[in-house]
Amino acid sequence: MGKRRLVILSVFLLVTVVSAAALAAEPVKLVVNGKEIQPDVPLQMTDNLLVAPVRHIAEALGCAVNWDEAARTVSILAPSQSVWERRAKLLEEALAPTTPQEAVNRWAEGVRTRNGALQYAVFSPELRTQTYEEFERCGWVTGVSSPWVRNYEIIKETQAPDGSRVYVVKFDLIASTGPAGSYLTKVTVKQYDPYWLIDRLEEDRVLAQLQGKVADLLKEMWQQHYLLLETSIVCHSCSVQDSQVEAVFATTVKHVLAYAAPSEVPWQKGRIQFLEENRDRLTPEQVRKVEEQIAFWEEELKEYIRKPEEGNMFLKVEGELDADGNLKPETVKFYYEDPMGDYLPFIRDQWDQFKSAAELEKRGYEEMRRLVEQ
Repeated sequence: MGKRRLVILSVFLLVTVVSAAALAAEPVKLVVNGKEIQPDVPLQMTDNLLVAPVRHIAEALGCAVNWDEAARTVSILAPSQSVWERRAKLLEEALAPTTPQEAVNRWAEGVRTRNGALQYAVFSPELRTQTYEEFERCGWVTGVSSPWVRNYEIIKETQAPDGSRVYVVKFDLIASTGPAGSYLTKVTVKQYDPYWLIDRLEEDRVLAQLQGKVADLLKEMWQQHYLLLETSIVCHSCSVQDSQVEAVFATTVKHVLAYAAPSEVPWQKGRIQFLEENRDRLTPEQVRKVEEQIAFWEEELKEYIRKPEEGNMFLKVEGELDADGNLKPETVKFYYEDPMGDYLPFIRDQWDQFKSAAELEKRGYEEMRRLVEQ
C-alpha cells in the first residue's frame, strides 16, 4: 500500500509550469479526464509553478483522500487494480457468446460502434494477445469518424474441417455526404467450451490487392526524384458488386527531394543551363529577370531539400475480379480527387513526378525562354 501511495503522490506533486503573465491574462482551467473541475480553493502561482488542490484532482480520479491532523499528513489511496481487473473480467464473461453467430454479431456491433472493448471481449486468447497493443494505442476506440459503419450483414457462412465456422461480414459505410461504399471481412470462430470466440480476422483479399496497387502507383510516382520517408494508405470505402470492385483511399506520402543541392534539381538545372547558354545574347533586363527567377527558386529549393513535405491525395481504384475472386491487373483504373471533389482519370503524363530528369530540365529551360520573350 505504501508503494502505491508513493506513486500517486508523485503524480500529484508534478505540476505544470506556466508563466505568471499567462495566468494573469486568462484563468487556468483544471480538467481531469476531459471533465472540468471547479475547486473551492483558487489555483495559485508560486515560483512559476501552478499549485492545484490535491483533493479535487484525486477524487476526480476515483481516489480516496484522508487528512491526518495529528500527523499533518495527506493520504491518497488509489482504487485497487485487482478490483478493476475483476470488474472487467466479470463483464467479459457476461458478454461471452454461446453460439458462433452471436460471437460474430457482437464483434460486428463493436466495429459499428467503434467499441474496441466489446470487440476484444469476444476474441480468443490467441487473438487477444495479437491485438492488445493495437487496441491500447487507439485508446480502445477503433475505426475513423468518417466514413462510419451504418450497418452490417452476415452474407456467407461455412464450416471448416476442424469444426470452426467461417463468416463473411459486409459492412456498409456512410459519410456526411451519403453512402460511402462497403467492405468485407472474413471472420473465423472457434469453440472454447462453453463459449464460441473469434479466432481470426482476415483482411478482405480484394481490398488488400487494391491497396497493393495503390502502393505500387505511389512508389512509381515518387521514387524517381524524391526520397520516401513514410507512406500512409487508408481505405475510406470499398464495394464489391458481382465482378466489379471499387475502393477509395486517402494517401499521404512524406518525402524530401533526392538531390543534395538546388542546382542538381532537374528543373532548376534547366533554368541555369538556359542562362549559361544564352547570357551573351540576352539584354541586361532579360538577364536580370532570369537571374531573379533562378535566385528565387534557389532559396525555395534549399528549404524543400532540408524540410520534409507531405503529398496528400484521394485515389479511387476500379477493377474487375476473375472467377476466383482475384483482381485482374489489366482492368485496374485510377482516379484522383480534384479540388472540387470530382474524381478525374489518373493520367501519368499529366504528373511531373513521372517525368524523367531530362524532361524536367527541358521544362525549366523552356520556362526561362518564355520569361525573356514576355
